[in-house]
Amino acid sequence: MNENMSFKELFAIVKRRFVLILMITIGVTLLAGFVQYKIISPIYQASAQVLIHESDGEENSNLSDIQLNLQYSNTFQTIMKSPAVLEKVKAELHLSETAASLKQQVITSSEKESEIITVAVQDESPKEAANIANTLIKVFKAEVNDRMNVKGVHIISEAKASDSPMVKPSRVRNMVMAFGAAVLGGITLAFFLHFLDDTCKSARQLNEKTGLPCLGTVPDIKTGRRGRGQTKKNSRSEASGL
Repeated sequence: MNENMSFKELFAIVKRRFVLILMITIGVTLLAGFVQYKIISPIYQASAQVLIHESDGEENSNLSDIQLNLQYSNTFQTIMKSPAVLEKVKAELHLSETAASLKQQVITSSEKESEIITVAVQDESPKEAANIANTLIKVFKAEVNDRMNVKGVHIISEAKASDSPMVKPSRVRNMVMAFGAAVLGGITLAFFLHFLDDTCKSARQLNEKTGLPCLGTVPDIKTGRRGRGQTKKNSRSEASGL
């Protein structure tokens, strides 16, 4: 069969299998929505911020103090996620997970050239995420004070459960992707079924298979109820005339 097909023929294939494509699209989209809203548990993220500013005791901070605090930013973030700090957080909140699994929930970051460290905690419960974030920064403040004699840790903002957005899953995006994948999959299946069918559906295909010219075509006339009734009426008229 000639693989060169016109756009009209491609459209006819899609039109012929439109019901199949529609069913696949609706089914996959509904399944994706069910998984997103009923099976996958949402993950919320609560964030708190601390300012690390250690000065030499003078009233006005100088540039060297700020540069030193910036150099210690990575060290402080590592301490926040250290087992020593996380074990104390776990004990204080009576958490069942291990310190290693708790570390996977904690995300620390700092803006470039900034002394502010943001602590974000992800959990299935927004209230639990906020409690972990707030307890973590408090334990961290006490830890660096005891071990490093750093007293310049200031809590700027605490995490609140009401301000904890859902970060996972991205339901709308996932459903749009599922919808697009279902449409493409349905169209692909329609073409696959078409190319598996060896029957001739056009005069051009018959000419390609046999090499004989097509002299004419006989259309498939489908009579409806009205047509059948009209035929019966004509038959009665002819009978009465006889």
